[in-house]
Amino acid sequence: MIGAGVLDDARALFEAASLAVPATVVSAEPIWQAQGARVASVSGSEDPVLMPDGERAKTLRSVAGLYDAFSARAIDRAATIAAFGGGVVGDVTGFAAASYLRGIRYVQIPTTLLAQVDSAIGGKVGVNLAAGKNLAGAFHPPALVIADPLVLGSLRRREFRAGMYEVLKYGVIASRPLFDRVSAQVRKLMSRDAAALTPVITECCRIKARVVEEDEFEAGPRRVLNFGHTVGHALEAVTKYRRFRHGEAVAYGMLAAAAISVSRGLMPADDQAALAEIVRRLGPLPAVSDLKVDELLVAMSRDKKRVAGTLNFVLCAGIGQTRIVPDVTPAELSAALVTIGAGA
Repeated sequence: MIGAGVLDDARALFEAASLAVPATVVSAEPIWQAQGARVASVSGSEDPVLMPDGERAKTLRSVAGLYDAFSARAIDRAATIAAFGGGVVGDVTGFAAASYLRGIRYVQIPTTLLAQVDSAIGGKVGVNLAAGKNLAGAFHPPALVIADPLVLGSLRRREFRAGMYEVLKYGVIASRPLFDRVSAQVRKLMSRDAAALTPVITECCRIKARVVEEDEFEAGPRRVLNFGHTVGHALEAVTKYRRFRHGEAVAYGMLAAAAISVSRGLMPADDQAALAEIVRRLGPLPAVSDLKVDELLVAMSRDKKRVAGTLNFVLCAGIGQTRIVPDVTPAELSAALVTIGAGA
């Protein structure tokens, strides 16, 4: 359910989906303090289960903390868990729900733009390991997703901008009209205009839903959603998840993938320039000049998308089109990393 104010109808939405109310809400302290009153209709008088936020909290330790909280509250399989927060809260809560008592129904109520258009939908949940991002996880679709643009008002500008890079990704992989809409409405979207945001969020969700419906368990076609993520995940890993917001790392990853796409003759140079221009207009990205190409290549060699030793890489065949290839070479990756500013 997507729309400005839709969270006001949360209890009715839970009941329509036959979900137990009150639900056990998992959130993070800053989110709960800023927005917790908005989910009072489903949380009732019960205090939320609070967990750390930020990418460094996306760990098995956080999952274990939720297990302990669920056990202390005597949660059973008839219960409903609600993840009220950004992508980290949603991923950790979803993984805990997938594995506690071998599976409990849960709801995603995303409070960041990135979560509303991406991580809260599609059913992929999990945590990071020291070796890399999202290496432990499950496919556990939420029973309900409530995406209300009005909760985005409390987001810091940098967090919101990180979500806009993920919105841009959907335009690049599947919709020239969405790409053009973002380009034309950058200022309105960045001002959190709900009337401008709602159709953009909806289109992103439609694109992801269509792709996931064709390939729920990522055997092939769903890999297009990873455009920009191979390099992006490497950037996050080598900086120990401290420097980049996920969307910022994906922005660099898209620019790197575009460079390879152009060098292979797949993507028109004009489309590459248009992508780079929107990334520039959305705002500054953290520096990468101190990161070494070799260490980024090592991080990519551990990517969970490798199958039988082959890394399937998503390239752009023009705005709105993708191509998955198994033969991107270390030399191509090195050149692309230098293009985005990584040090040789």
